[in-house]
Amino acid sequence: MINLIITQFFRRRHLAWAMSVALVLFGAWSWTQMTVEAYPDLGDVNVQVTTQVNGLAAEEIEQQITTPLERALSNTPGLASIRSSSTFGLSLITLTFKDGTDDYFARQRVTERIGQVSLPSGAQPGLGPVAGPAGEIYRYTLESDTKNLMELSELQRWKVIPALKQVAGVVDINNFGGFTREFQLELDPARLQKYGLVLNDVVTAINNNSANAGGGRIARGDQSYVVRGIGQIRTLDDLGTVVVAQSNGSPVQVRDLGRLQFGHQERGGILGKDTNPDTIEGIVLMLKYENPSRVLEGVHKKIDELQAELAPMGVKIVPYIDRDDLVKLTVDKVTHTVLEGMALVCFVLILFLGSPRSAVVAAVAIPMSLVTVFIVMHFTRMPANLFSLGAIDFGIIVDGAIVVMEAILRRREEEPHATLTEGNILETVSHVSGPIFFATLIIITAYFPLFAFERAEGKLFKPMAFTVGYALVGALLCALTLIPSLAYVALRKPSKPFVNKPLVWLTGAYRRVLARLLEVPAIAYGLSVAALAAVVVLGATAGREFLPDIDEGALWLQVQLPSGLSLDKASEMATELRHVLLEYPEVSYVVTQLGRNDDGTDPWTPSHMEVPVGLKPYGEWPAGVKKADFVRTLTERFARMPGFDVGISQPIIDGVNDAVGGAHSPLVLRIYGDDLKESRRIGNQIVDLLETVRGTASASLFQEPPIPQVVIQLNREAAARFGVNANDVASLIQTGIGGAPVITVYSGNRTYNVSVKMPKSAKGNTEAIGSLLLNSSSGAKVPLAQVADIRLQTGESTISHEMNERQITVRVDNRDRDLASYLDEARERIAKEVKFDPTKFRLQWAGQFENQQRAQARLSVSLAIVVGIMAVLLFFQFGKIRQVALILGVVPMATLGGLIAVHVAGETLNVATAVGFIALFGVSIQNGIIMVANFRRVRGEGLELQTSVLEGATERLRPVLMTATVASVGMLPAALATGVGTDVQRGLATVVVGGLVVSTLLTLFILPTLYFAMERVFERKGWGTRSRRDR
Repeated sequence: MINLIITQFFRRRHLAWAMSVALVLFGAWSWTQMTVEAYPDLGDVNVQVTTQVNGLAAEEIEQQITTPLERALSNTPGLASIRSSSTFGLSLITLTFKDGTDDYFARQRVTERIGQVSLPSGAQPGLGPVAGPAGEIYRYTLESDTKNLMELSELQRWKVIPALKQVAGVVDINNFGGFTREFQLELDPARLQKYGLVLNDVVTAINNNSANAGGGRIARGDQSYVVRGIGQIRTLDDLGTVVVAQSNGSPVQVRDLGRLQFGHQERGGILGKDTNPDTIEGIVLMLKYENPSRVLEGVHKKIDELQAELAPMGVKIVPYIDRDDLVKLTVDKVTHTVLEGMALVCFVLILFLGSPRSAVVAAVAIPMSLVTVFIVMHFTRMPANLFSLGAIDFGIIVDGAIVVMEAILRRREEEPHATLTEGNILETVSHVSGPIFFATLIIITAYFPLFAFERAEGKLFKPMAFTVGYALVGALLCALTLIPSLAYVALRKPSKPFVNKPLVWLTGAYRRVLARLLEVPAIAYGLSVAALAAVVVLGATAGREFLPDIDEGALWLQVQLPSGLSLDKASEMATELRHVLLEYPEVSYVVTQLGRNDDGTDPWTPSHMEVPVGLKPYGEWPAGVKKADFVRTLTERFARMPGFDVGISQPIIDGVNDAVGGAHSPLVLRIYGDDLKESRRIGNQIVDLLETVRGTASASLFQEPPIPQVVIQLNREAAARFGVNANDVASLIQTGIGGAPVITVYSGNRTYNVSVKMPKSAKGNTEAIGSLLLNSSSGAKVPLAQVADIRLQTGESTISHEMNERQITVRVDNRDRDLASYLDEARERIAKEVKFDPTKFRLQWAGQFENQQRAQARLSVSLAIVVGIMAVLLFFQFGKIRQVALILGVVPMATLGGLIAVHVAGETLNVATAVGFIALFGVSIQNGIIMVANFRRVRGEGLELQTSVLEGATERLRPVLMTATVASVGMLPAALATGVGTDVQRGLATVVVGGLVVSTLLTLFILPTLYFAMERVFERKGWGTRSRRDR
């Protein structure tokens, strides 16, 4: 069947060439249409439920909002996990769904269940935008020398954000920093007392005096009129003229009771950038599954339009994070590495074949495999990124074409003066077509374990398996349908063969050594046992982790400050941190996001900062400084800054870590228990212990420490005695002290809140708060202190749940040590040294560690299945179980070179190096197939066993050396690459390059010797002598 296909394409070669040209053009067009990104979106299918209730403390949010919602949501179909945090005024619940769940279907199910929950008045749960952890594609600040921060905030809210939301693929724009403008009435307690009024009287009057009405239609003659009743407050003057009461026959207006002004909502956070301590930023979020390049193109276009509009006002948009930069940098790096690999492959081909024409013909497989990948990726809507394209080794891809080309060239060298006929070419190709076909199937099968991965590791490595499979299929089709006809054109005419003298000498030396090994096979047995022992030792001592550190070319800091800080004090500390970071020449910008945004959707207090840090291109860094050294330097510097607890990560991976472990850290330890005070004690003891474990870069409790609270507890007996409602007390606290909005004002196309509150002097201490007045049922004015107990205490800043259970999280950053050994030591010491009641508390490790365990478990099962599939394919090829066992038995020894390379290069055993080993297995088996198939072919010509092994092995020396050298050299640029976008490729390529050296030696020396020894035993015993016709 295979030979029939080869013959048909060879006979119609002009049609095959035309089809190939069309394929190349279509592939080039497909590349321009593909989604291009730096890294795949690693986020699971998540739905975030956000509920804001102004003024409620964490304990009330948990009791009244989070727990009822969690109960309703916990049986949502397809739910994998549910995590929540209850903090001041905010409940955040994150639901993670199983792989394959449709995002919008999950949101629909969540919405249905939320609708069934009864919540306090004013609590309205909403769903977060459909964006993944890598959804932040663009960040900018607004800067001006002429506008103040309030004016910039107004431009941001009403001009810039609405314009950017119009860009296709943008799901939301988050604002951070600046002011939120509002109409403010600051009441004067003395004037209220003068007119015998309380806060509730003013709020009720304002609510009753701001309304529009529709009166339907009225007819006047033949004309119909729409009736509009306009009474809504639109200006400060309107607000000031609202009548609250009558005093001695004169109206008491709002303006008589305090100060009216345009002010700003009480700030929850401040944004600082470089030397500017207070500015404003916008964060552009991309809709999940969109093409980042296409969306950013739209964003850039809209930004250009906005720049033109804002320039006359003296305002400019200054981007400081643009994902396009990372995409371009990564694509350039991958393209550069690929082109270097292709050039080196061509150079090696010319070196071995001695014929530029033959080298060019063999190298045709590279573009053909690439265009195949592009076309299939375009139709399957698979994005091109570092992982999907970074694993393609053109050396491995071109192996089949090399074997075909080398076989035809060998025929040319054997008959230098004859003109090769079509029959000669087809006969020669028929000898190698079967082994090539099965070898390619074996390599594709070797990548099957990647399909077993799920969640984050699946999103990383499944595309890799697809693209390598597509490339191998394209290269196989090229080797069988295109290479023979091109080789016929290139080598048909008689020509003087090129004599590669070093190769001739090497062939003679190889023959002598192999002959010696065949006479004394015990040497091969000893080497095999030593290799297997070395594999066991090196494998056991290699470090293990889930993923290598992926360099994004930037840093992201999570900074915890002392608990209970005021916003102003925290801002001073943020300025100090920026100044420290800007001292380093490697840093290009520093932004400090302190506290939460004015929308209130961040679960932080002013004691927490998120800090994006930009890094200059590595070429501009001081000589000899690497990123790991710089991070180490920063860690040491931060340790000398009192009051700062700093965790160092990177923007995308920080989002992924938060999604996986819930604590912006690759490794977390959860302490489950209802008593948060005791959980915190256990957590602090564990943090102290971890600080003494080698490899701990930082360890801290993720939940902020307890914060000071003013508790106003209603005394029900006193309230009943005075005739005061609990609702009046709540309204006074929420509105007068907390500044909750009372109405919304519409001004043109803008909306503003109106707040009515007491001055700072009237709420600055417990005595002042106690003197605030309430209405009694008799109309008398009652001080708050007479109906409520007012005291100071501490309470939780954040209460976290995991699967509906309270928990405290220890966040851990480990550095300069692999995750597996670090975790083993940490677990052992915690079990020995940390004492707690196991009936009330339990510990659970989580984070990237969970992904690693899941990946290992699935990989071990899938590898066993894949070995079984390979055995079946090999049996189809050879028909003898002993030869199948021999080829598969060499595979464990082939890992030796890869493990040596891992140790020498300082890499770890992770998912990236595992993919390298998979590629290595495939190449080892491919070389084994081609070698054993040649032994069988030569033996079938009637030669003795020893002679047939010698002849077959010598004949295959050049193609085996070529395929191994080409595969190694093709990956060499990736193995040596450094910088952004090279980390995954480097680990994978290091294993392939190092592993192929040992694998090739095994194929050339150990495999022929073991084959000879095994076949000799079987022939002497007369086992399995019935031959099966060679294919």
